[in-house]
Amino acid sequence: MSGAQPSASLAPGHKLEQHLRGKCTYDNASCTGTTCACGMKDLLSRNQHSVAGRGVFSTKDLVAGEELIKIPYHAALTQGNGALNFPSLAKELLDLREQNTQQQQPSGSALRRLWNRIRRKQPPVAVAKETNAGENAQEYWKEELTSYALEAIEQDHPWSTWIEQWQRNDPMQTLVDQGTWTRDNPVYTDIYPNGIAESILTAVNDFQEMAPDIPDYKIGAAVGIRLELVDDYLFQYSNKVPTSASLFSLAVSRAVGLTERVTAIIPMHDMINHSAQSNVEMAYNEKDGEFGSFSLIASVDIPKDTELFLRYTDVTDDDGKWDDDKATWLLTQWGIPSSPTGNTARVEEQHTASLREKSVVDA
Repeated sequence: MSGAQPSASLAPGHKLEQHLRGKCTYDNASCTGTTCACGMKDLLSRNQHSVAGRGVFSTKDLVAGEELIKIPYHAALTQGNGALNFPSLAKELLDLREQNTQQQQPSGSALRRLWNRIRRKQPPVAVAKETNAGENAQEYWKEELTSYALEAIEQDHPWSTWIEQWQRNDPMQTLVDQGTWTRDNPVYTDIYPNGIAESILTAVNDFQEMAPDIPDYKIGAAVGIRLELVDDYLFQYSNKVPTSASLFSLAVSRAVGLTERVTAIIPMHDMINHSAQSNVEMAYNEKDGEFGSFSLIASVDIPKDTELFLRYTDVTDDDGKWDDDKATWLLTQWGIPSSPTGNTARVEEQHTASLREKSVVDA
């Protein structure tokens, strides 16, 4: 994925490593990088040879069904876990949620429901009930996960090292980072006759070059929907809680839908790139500890030095043919191009490693 960039390893004794080390269940637990790979540190490596600039690779031959990585449930960024870690912010977000629910227009509600379905797809899993997330939590996962991520950075929470290394480099993220689509931006005064800003047209054209089989009007519509969501987020949350359009866009691209009501950003899971022919799948271990854990498991035999891939979503219809609507979302959501002739092959990402080192708070 664009932005599925594994982070550099943490030094031994780093606070995040210490935080996660105590949560492992294996006797030979050890934690590296930004997640708890319990007893698995010799199975995987991260290097620059990925199709996406950086990726996660096997360091030995792996057997189908083998557990590669284990992540405790509480290490994932969810609305429930965010509320447990930041109760004061949780109360503010709950108040905002109630206000926004009352003020929401029918059209905005439909748009919100559409985008709530645009997440990485995983088989439904029975996850711990997040009873502290409150009513209508699933309608506001994008805004609230962004708020908790910003609060983690502000408080130097153990999540912060991981969050600060979220990256992606594609036309959509570039457009959001520049901020030139906003109506009141002084840079944004030269509007095209059709009402579309030059920066938006640039993003659409760049996407079109990446995926020429997708009509430009569909790309433009998808980009417009994403920007409208960013605009709504900034309008509803700015000057009430810290906001960041850039981090909002990053969070949306890294999230995975666990159930209809629970969305999460999972350490290490979010670092693995996409392929139409994946070799890794995720499972939930309900009986592992108090809240369970996630496991990334080899779905096929994986030779040494092979990159690991998850399948974020499918771009085929019920007849197995390439679906340009689904392909449009794959492109604008994760910066991943596909085509009618290449949808069954590994989908290579056409981007370079991002230079973005740290999310900036647009307070």
